[in-house]
Amino acid sequence: MPTNKKYFRCAFLGALIALLPFASASADGETINLLTQNFPPFSMADDGKNFAKEDAISGIDADVVAALFKRADVPYAMTLRFPWSRLQKLAEKTPGFAVFSLSRTPEREPKYKWVGPLSEIQIVLLKTPESQVQVSSLEDARQYRIGSKDGSVGSQYLINRGIEVQSSLIDTPAKLKAGQFDLWATTNPSGEYEAKQAGVGPLVVALTLSRGDLYLALNKETPDAVVEKLQRTLDQMKQEGLLQQAGQRYLN
Repeated sequence: MPTNKKYFRCAFLGALIALLPFASASADGETINLLTQNFPPFSMADDGKNFAKEDAISGIDADVVAALFKRADVPYAMTLRFPWSRLQKLAEKTPGFAVFSLSRTPEREPKYKWVGPLSEIQIVLLKTPESQVQVSSLEDARQYRIGSKDGSVGSQYLINRGIEVQSSLIDTPAKLKAGQFDLWATTNPSGEYEAKQAGVGPLVVALTLSRGDLYLALNKETPDAVVEKLQRTLDQMKQEGLLQQAGQRYLN
């Protein structure tokens, strides 16, 4: 008997696919290997582990990307793994691979072909409610211990500005709560969502560093015809309000 979560996700994907006629097959018919990470609420393994495939992956962007490829009739296989930095490198260096959800930074721009945006995010520094840390600028933050997931946009944002970051692969909200670092460089709504799911939240935004979007990033050898078809299909889904509906399902 399917869970309510699984039932509603399947119903949502079915509605997305049914609302737009299928496009023609992809230019070369090859399967695109879609890589993602545990990045709630955008993508996550239903069992909470760091490996999952296909229907065992859910989340705002995971649902949208699965529906996008089905509606565009582009063959795909979806896998959730870690570490995040390795997934990005695989998509960059290996034809037939893609990664989501990835921020489109100037450093990353020439490495991939892009489809999106899928979702909006804010790069933030989070702290616990009882923390006495007060920061009004990035310079203020330099004096504190800052933790972040290796390869994340929050980590890269600080490293690019000469700020030391403690790498954290798993259980980052719990490490913040335990005092292993003073601030957590992450993105919202994912950071607050992850903390809540881990039983650590609510957390407090100490400082908002930047705002941006998340994308699907494809290997540069992906045919332009496939990239353009995916973008057109996503634009149509967005006009129909389907991306907003996906967000509301998880955030509300």
